[in-house]
Amino acid sequence: MLDELHIRGLGVIEDAVLQLSPGLTVVTGETGAGKTMLVTALQLLLGARADTALVRAGEDVALAEAVVNPAPPEAADWLRDGDDVLIVAREIPADGRSRARVGGRLAPVSTLADVLGRHVEVHAQHEHHRLTRPEVQRTLLDRFAGDPHARTLTQYREAHRAWRELADRLQRLERDARERARDLDRMRFEVAEIDAAELDPDTDAAIDQELERLANAEDIQLGAATAAQALGSDGAGEPLGVALDALRRLPVDEPDVESLRERATAIAAEVAELAADTRAYGEGAAADPERLAHLQERRRVLGNLLRKYGADLAAVLAYADEARARLTALETEESDAGQLEQRVAEARGRVLELAGDVHRGRSLAAARLAEAVDGHLADLAMPHARFQVAVEYDEDGDPGAEGLDRVTFLLAANPGEPARPVAQAASGGERSRVSLAVEVALADVDDARVLVFDEVDAGIGGATALAVGEKLARLARGADGRARQVLCVTHLAQLAAFADVHHVVEKGVAGGRTVTTTRRVADDDRAGELARMLGGDATADAGLQHARELLAQARQRRAG
Repeated sequence: MLDELHIRGLGVIEDAVLQLSPGLTVVTGETGAGKTMLVTALQLLLGARADTALVRAGEDVALAEAVVNPAPPEAADWLRDGDDVLIVAREIPADGRSRARVGGRLAPVSTLADVLGRHVEVHAQHEHHRLTRPEVQRTLLDRFAGDPHARTLTQYREAHRAWRELADRLQRLERDARERARDLDRMRFEVAEIDAAELDPDTDAAIDQELERLANAEDIQLGAATAAQALGSDGAGEPLGVALDALRRLPVDEPDVESLRERATAIAAEVAELAADTRAYGEGAAADPERLAHLQERRRVLGNLLRKYGADLAAVLAYADEARARLTALETEESDAGQLEQRVAEARGRVLELAGDVHRGRSLAAARLAEAVDGHLADLAMPHARFQVAVEYDEDGDPGAEGLDRVTFLLAANPGEPARPVAQAASGGERSRVSLAVEVALADVDDARVLVFDEVDAGIGGATALAVGEKLARLARGADGRARQVLCVTHLAQLAAFADVHHVVEKGVAGGRTVTTTRRVADDDRAGELARMLGGDATADAGLQHARELLAQARQRRAG
């Protein structure tokens, strides 16, 4: 439960601390004093969207802070060893994004809802207007249906999400069919074109050199023949032979002469070998028109591939590998399209099956909710009203994220009248009571131990207000034997009379500025505060007598 609520710089509140207790706590005060800011602070601590307009003029930051005791289990990761209470806070800078703190540490704002969401329930002002919306009615019915239905609904949502993902994928495949067919044709052509070339980086790299040799075959032959002749016996070979013969005939046998002979012999042999190799090279460069034509065509094919697929042969081969992978993926998508149709049909069948289960759960809960609300309406001075929950199943519709049901809250406010949607069948005050009856019925099945009501008694008064107060007091006691903490912002003395704890929000002027403060009303002063709420003088005998009678009635009804 909440031990303390601290607010600073929020709206008209400069700095206020509200000590909270188990049971029914009411907060009263004049219009505009800032009562609703207490509820706004709690909503911020539950992760509601922050607005810089909430920051009090002249303040740099607004703060909402609460002490939660005992700390909820969801806060275990945010507590230090030995801590049994939790402090949560929300800061709203006047010129920046809001910040959240859990256990004194910065945390994502969503953590506030994760930690407190199951334990604190806020029923804000004008809830009866929200109650007329079909999606809200469906959500409330689902909450009332309990955990088994919640599990079925979770299964349905997961199945629906899976079906929509498959259906969207199939739609994309069908939408992209033409483009995919064009890509398939192009990829197949490109891969076939590159494969047909049978590229060999080593061989194809030498093609330019061979082309140059074949294109100049006659010049090579003539030049090589001339060079061979000049190196042969009729050219350089003859003088070398004469020189070698002369060295052999020298009549001395000295080391220097022997060296000269060896060198001359080696040169003569090298020249002879060079002449033979040159002659062979020239003879090997015979003109081959067919080979030349083949290589020229090969060169044209390679140039075409390089122009389209890469700067060199390695790049062309890499492009071919990528194209094959893309081709495989496209062919897989093409094959998947047929299989996906079957999977979509199966997924939709599962969704429809679960939609039927969800419908049955809602239908069973609708009867129980109607009975519970009727009982509360009788307590709220509407004994003849009949509340109904219509759950219509749209067999021909496309399953939505929440099923195939349209949920409508109906009310027959008086005997003999047909049941009509609540927005049409009830006056403003009646809608407030219907809203409260629904909320109390939901509270009976909720785990939340802290319930906050912000002027849900709007549009009612007199004996009905006494009934509302009694209902909230009983709600605070808890049907399950566990006490709840119920916080109610109200302007009705009849309701405030049922409070276990009474706080007043008061507005005054200090230093030329409006300042809001809170104070707990002592038991001896409660009659005076109720007399003021009734519109009289807090010290006048008649008003005080009326207030004391209200307190006596409240005690008697609580005891009953």
